Amino acid sequence: MSKGTQKLDFASIIASAVHDMKNSLTLLLDTLDAAAGEPDITGKPLQEKLLQAQHEGKRLNRNLIQLLALYRMERAQMFVNISENCLAELLEDVAMDNRQLLSARGIKLEIACADDLVGYFDRELVTGILNTIINNSYRYARDTIRLSAEENDGYLCIHIEDNGPGYPEKMLHAKGKAGSPVDFQSGSTGLGLYFAAQVAQMHRNGERHGHTRTDNEGIDGGGRFSLYLP
Repeated sequence: MSKGTQKLDFASIIASAVHDMKNSLTLLLDTLDAAAGEPDITGKPLQEKLLQAQHEGKRLNRNLIQLLALYRMERAQMFVNISENCLAELLEDVAMDNRQLLSARGIKLEIACADDLVGYFDRELVTGILNTIINNSYRYARDTIRLSAEENDGYLCIHIEDNGPGYPEKMLHAKGKAGSPVDFQSGSTGLGLYFAAQVAQMHRNGERHGHTRTDNEGIDGGGRFSLYLP
């Protein structure tokens, strides 16, 4: 782990993950209870409840995947599988995975990316990061989320921005500072951001390595997450 990146003991990471999964499980069960308690519900209301249950189920699954990956990182058993990827295709695949749920909440998903932009990275890990960040943006975006990718100073930059209230101060970080995933007062532990920073660090090209950034320069001052890959 490079200098400047915070290293947490695994007990703290587990505590954070369990806290996040407990919240998702509570929302999942509440949603299913509400649907089961309305036997005559049909059409759009039922679809919205099922989509919400699916959303929380996916959050649980991603948290478990991230927890296992962080465990493997801690023991130097985690490796990246680098391949060439078309960014326009990747972002469209991610959008397709999330568009139905976002549409149910009236959230528009935009994509801005050159058709010929390519990058070299672990597609599965990066896709997991993007889905996690969109999952978080879903909770806070007013009505728009934008995915974009570009080349910037020798890095491939992937951005996810929304027009919500923005990241709280404790979740803002720049290059080399992964932030702490443990902040039980905020309602969101930040585990996904911590995981994203660790995965970015694992992508290297010579002396350069990947990093992440969060700021409030998104749509209309909303939150923006940026993943930089060398």
